[in-house]
Amino acid sequence: MSIRRTLALAGAAALASSMVLAGAQGAMAVGATDAPSAAASAEKTAAQLLGLSLQGVPDTFIAGGDAREFTYRIDNPSKHDDVFFPLLKFKNKAGSLKAKDLKVEYQLPGEGWQTGAVAPGGGDGDDSAVTVLLGQVGDDQNPTDDSLLVVNRGKGLAVKVRVSFTGDAPLGRAGVVPVVFAAALDDDSHLPTGTPGFSCDGIRGAGFTIKKAAPTPTGKPTPTTTTSPTATHTPTHTPTPTGSPTTSHSPTATATPSTTATATPTGTPTTQPTTPAPTTGSPSASPSASASTAAPAPSGSSTGAQEPIDFPVSVPKITPPKIVPAAVTKAKAAADNADKALATTGGGDDTTAIGAAGGAVLVAGIGTLVVLRRRKSAQQG
Repeated sequence: MSIRRTLALAGAAALASSMVLAGAQGAMAVGATDAPSAAASAEKTAAQLLGLSLQGVPDTFIAGGDAREFTYRIDNPSKHDDVFFPLLKFKNKAGSLKAKDLKVEYQLPGEGWQTGAVAPGGGDGDDSAVTVLLGQVGDDQNPTDDSLLVVNRGKGLAVKVRVSFTGDAPLGRAGVVPVVFAAALDDDSHLPTGTPGFSCDGIRGAGFTIKKAAPTPTGKPTPTTTTSPTATHTPTHTPTPTGSPTTSHSPTATATPSTTATATPTGTPTTQPTTPAPTTGSPSASPSASASTAAPAPSGSSTGAQEPIDFPVSVPKITPPKIVPAAVTKAKAAADNADKALATTGGGDDTTAIGAAGGAVLVAGIGTLVVLRRRKSAQQG
């Protein structure tokens, strides 16, 4: 067997070995990753595995002012689909915030704005806070079926929220924390499995300050106009020694008007004592008035960086809402349709990274064979 053929076979063998090795390492990596993940999943509920975050919460709300908007995001990094009720928990540092002090509205993707409802048992008695369901409550005081949502594995959901506070709302430091009541779904039946539970972490929340509206200016300012003309008249009388006296009368009039808010009008005419001051030339003035009105203070603006909550917020002590199988089926279908509409590819699946690594190894092996073939052709030429 020639040396060139031996090198070619060796290159092919190296390629095959590298591909097998890469596949084995990928399998080992997946096994090593799944093992602790499965153990962690067994210790945590589905609610605790969901990623909850608030984005764009303003640092200031005005009591009696307009509603201000932010985003509540729910991400599912786990390996199973989750069903959940989205909630928000509001609390002020003094513990005096009541349900009547605020209004919460929400907007799901592709839908209009709706008003949230105080969660059953989440009113004034819950940890001196107010827990609001981003959904509706029926006559039986349970959340309606449409309030139940599903976020599939590897997917996320963004809910727009806008909040306003009444003029009687307590002023000072306050905050909002994202909350879910969630359960994992079985991969085959797509029905809840395990025990559903609450997730509420103050670290994921955002702090803000409720302030009083800036005072509104009353009446219109009265402009004050003061004209300060300065006039100088200098007539001259020059007699000549011979003939008839010749009088040279050269009056000079200069007027400089000025408009100020504090100056007092002054006039200083200057004349020679031998001749009466002429009355020719009159100072003219064009007074102008200007008034400035202070603009009202803005209703509060976000600094871009959310403020932390500087007081504890506990898990809601409210009645756990019921998760009805029929509502789960409806929510699951809606989530699937939404994911198809987005038509996303990739995602965070491990197979993507493994496939990329395998592709890189394959390209490297092919490159080796190409180099060997070119060397053989060159030597033959």
